Amino acid sequence: MKLSVGPALILLGYLLLGLTFGLLVPPFENLDEIEHFGVVRHVAETGRLPVHGTPEAEVYHYRQEASQPPLYYLLSAALVRLLGLHADDAADFWRFNPHVACGPNEVSPYDNRASFYHDARRESFPWQGTLLMLHLLRMESTLLQGVTVVSTWLLARRLFPRRRAVPLLAMAVVAFNPQFLLVASGVNNDNLVTPLVTLGLLVLLRAWQEGLSWQRALSLGLLVGLAGLSKLSGWLLLPFSCLVLLTLLLRCPRVALRLLLPFLGLLALTALAVGGWWFWRNWQLYGDPTALRPMLELVGARDRPAFSLSVADLMFRSFWGQIPCAFYPPAFYWPYIALTALGIAGLARGWRRLAGQERQAVLGLTAWFVLVMIGWMRWDALTPATGGRLLFPALPAVALLLTSGIAGWGRQRLVLPLVTLLLILTAWWAAVDILPAFFAPPRHYPAPTAVRPDHPLEAKLGDEIRLLGYDLTLAQRGPTLALTLYWQAAAPISDDLVLAIQLVSPIPGDTTLRFNANTWPGRGNDPTSAWRPGEVIADRYRFRLPAADFPTQAWDVLVRLYKGETGEPLAVRLGGTAVGGELWLARLRVPGQRPDCSAVAPLSAEARFGDAVALTHAGVITTAQGPALALCWRALQPLPRDLTVFVHLEDGVGTLLTADGPPMGGAFPTSLWQPGDVILDLHTLPPGWDGARVTVGLYNPTDGSRLPATQGGTTVLDGEVVVETR
Repeated sequence: MKLSVGPALILLGYLLLGLTFGLLVPPFENLDEIEHFGVVRHVAETGRLPVHGTPEAEVYHYRQEASQPPLYYLLSAALVRLLGLHADDAADFWRFNPHVACGPNEVSPYDNRASFYHDARRESFPWQGTLLMLHLLRMESTLLQGVTVVSTWLLARRLFPRRRAVPLLAMAVVAFNPQFLLVASGVNNDNLVTPLVTLGLLVLLRAWQEGLSWQRALSLGLLVGLAGLSKLSGWLLLPFSCLVLLTLLLRCPRVALRLLLPFLGLLALTALAVGGWWFWRNWQLYGDPTALRPMLELVGARDRPAFSLSVADLMFRSFWGQIPCAFYPPAFYWPYIALTALGIAGLARGWRRLAGQERQAVLGLTAWFVLVMIGWMRWDALTPATGGRLLFPALPAVALLLTSGIAGWGRQRLVLPLVTLLLILTAWWAAVDILPAFFAPPRHYPAPTAVRPDHPLEAKLGDEIRLLGYDLTLAQRGPTLALTLYWQAAAPISDDLVLAIQLVSPIPGDTTLRFNANTWPGRGNDPTSAWRPGEVIADRYRFRLPAADFPTQAWDVLVRLYKGETGEPLAVRLGGTAVGGELWLARLRVPGQRPDCSAVAPLSAEARFGDAVALTHAGVITTAQGPALALCWRALQPLPRDLTVFVHLEDGVGTLLTADGPPMGGAFPTSLWQPGDVILDLHTLPPGWDGARVTVGLYNPTDGSRLPATQGGTTVLDGEVVVETR
């Protein structure tokens, strides 16, 4: 059937996005790609299917995929041999990133998502060896899934002939599903089973609508066998075909009964003739016709209840967009939640207005989705398998159900372009905003004239690396730390050094960390051994600081580079002066918990120091270090300098004891206080304090000048406020 303009444009858009995804996702970062590629390579190089437990498993790294049905790998290996491709250098691309952070990551969702070592120059076009084979196999997969996109349109035209919007909209739901695009842009056997199953559904529909024939029985049996040879879920098409065709007995029992059994017999025999040998081979090798047992030994079996709301949530999100490294951007899923809700609600609302044929279509599509869902739940009960792509044999059915419900709301001329535009924009969002999490940072050459850091530096780390400067901001919302480091390699670097970015307590000798990130530079995408001498690398990070039980206070931003094997830091020289193994960048005020002063006695009258600070509470409390004077300050106005708190204790014979120090031991200098801040400030009391007269105040440590004080409207002599200690 000839494609009209609308379907042709959607198909073209799918191909462009699919090929773009294939270019954007770095080598072997797609879903299970290294394992699927390993099977293809093994078949192409040895002419044999892989077997579990052989020495070749380590060489080819195919792991659990060795027991997958072989058709996708056989076809891909044939293409590899036909084109004379080779992957002798494959092991060079399989160096794992030891700092990869897969899964939910609230601190920095776009960082450390690369599972492997990447050198942007080596991986760029023109490709050779392993990279050439990989990208051609990715293109093959994209073209195969184009069959799914077109077949969805054909299914919709037959199932919903009265609803003009449904075929195009269903086609768009499939074509612009970011998860579908991601799968279609990688080396993965899902890219053969899904189009084969969709073609099988189309042949089954023709048999239902136009009648049974030997040709259709052979075609359907062939497609069932081929789908089963692509992935075990492809065999679900066989019981579904039997279920659908048996319902013919209800519609025309005499004709159906005469033709149905021979039709089903030929269908089943053809399917088994095509794919049954695979079960026999597995029985001979593993004593398990499905070969699931050796697969489960590698991926691990479940040790907890299988299905839960969290599993259902992950399944839904990964059905629409599980970015590599199990990355689920939170805001990404709202369009699909809306799409699903509108579709289901529309079906319920418009059920009575559906024609009889359309109701049959909805019931049949639902039955197929439920059957695939049962298969997924069975597999998820055996091993954690929340990936929504396992439901992709039912993706066309899901698209048809949702779009038929959306079309039921009316105004199809308006709904069609709006929903299609939404789908395209969301897919484009994934391409331009999410997948760049895998990109190496920008390089500038010649250097250093091409960059102008907000904070220039003359820092050298080791003998090979310069830090030319940095940009640093802390947004209060989150709070979120944005940091850009401008690196320059002075010579080739042999080590893959680790970058540590830390927020450390400013109290001398205190190593408390507020935040600690360890990564290869480039957010995990640009190891130092890939740097070229002379280039300047703008290494950008954006961290959402995790929740922590700290009050609002100051934290020092430190960076260091260290050797991953030993933890030895590179020596740092700043302006020619050695400063140790780490580089101090800045001191930041980080918002935190508001301290509770209720355990400290309130003053009879609030004391004010100048117009900037109020002392509201004071009293002795017991700490792990002994008795301490607790002072509760409230900031009224900004202070231009860092002040010191004096605590004077005068005993009965006039001896003066002191417990002076900066607020919070130096953790929160007064120059960082902002109006409204509450500061709980502890000062350890020296021996002999009991019974002493205690006075407190604030002074400038550079010249000793004290802030004037008032209490209850009365000026306090020498700025010394008397506090009770009992």
